[in-house]
Amino acid sequence: MKSEDAKEDLNTKLLDMYSSIYTMRQDLERIKKPQGSKENPVRSCKDLYFGHPQFKDGWYWIDPNLGMPDDAIYVYCNMSGSGETCVFPDLQSSKMPNIPWRKTGDKLEWYSQMRGASKITYETVGVVQMTFLRLLSQNAYQNITFTCVNSAMWYNQRTFNYDQAIKLLGDNEQEFSAQGVRPNVIIDGCKNRKGKSQTVFEIRSEKLGQLPIIDFFPVDYGLPHQAFGFEVGPACFK
Repeated sequence: MKSEDAKEDLNTKLLDMYSSIYTMRQDLERIKKPQGSKENPVRSCKDLYFGHPQFKDGWYWIDPNLGMPDDAIYVYCNMSGSGETCVFPDLQSSKMPNIPWRKTGDKLEWYSQMRGASKITYETVGVVQMTFLRLLSQNAYQNITFTCVNSAMWYNQRTFNYDQAIKLLGDNEQEFSAQGVRPNVIIDGCKNRKGKSQTVFEIRSEKLGQLPIIDFFPVDYGLPHQAFGFEVGPACFK
């Protein structure tokens, strides 16, 4: 009887030991290959892709500065794009429906200076984490879509020039314009200055301080029956 008790006690100890080893192995695996959860954030979506290439596109927690998990940020990981980290602008500043904006006299100004407007913000990410995310990345891109009513956003087909072209402002104060560093123009449906349409810009850059987009400078607005709106897409770092 004592022999059976000793054997059972030994089995229990062995089971506890193997359970502890298994738990330690799981903990080590989580350290080596974080899961992208709030409690176990990954450094970037690229690291998540290398550690778990089978994971699907979706929202994950990352911590670019490798600080305490409580400053981790929630981002969209484009895993089908080899682990792009996509940072969305704050909801209240990321989109605006078509509005008949008015000018103060003949004065043109940045959108953020117009009445009822503001800069495009990324406060859910924060300056520190954005800085470290750039350090971990090699290139980035971002799209912004402008909707228009009887107004041009880039090319003016009536005058055959870019006299009404909008300017975009990057986070490092880099301006993208028809006269300087040009953005890619994916669609330019506003060039006719007639009816409702849209113009889509894309910025791709290896100079990561240029993104995300934080402001823009509209030109063709303020006349009767004119209006414009916009929607800013995520800044995706890779």
